[in-house]
Amino acid sequence: MVRLRRALSLTGVAFGLALGAPSVATADTVFENDLSSAGAKGATLTVVHSHVGDDGEVFYEYVTYTASMYGAAVDRTTSKAN
Repeated sequence: MVRLRRALSLTGVAFGLALGAPSVATADTVFENDLSSAGAKGATLTVVHSHVGDDGEVFYEYVTYTASMYGAAVDRTTSKAN
């Protein structure tokens, strides 16, 4: 009886995943995060942005803005795939 319940449970889960997978695959996916700090010697802001589109296009960007009494700088890394 336990084996039958386990088999039915696994079949139900597999069936649900099979039906839900196409809708998950066609949805846009976005990740964004930022971190900032400021003090007497300057300030910094880091932004991470990642996007996967419906058409399979992938975009990633990591940017850090820094400012101090000596000047300002931007460090940017980007990647894109179609």
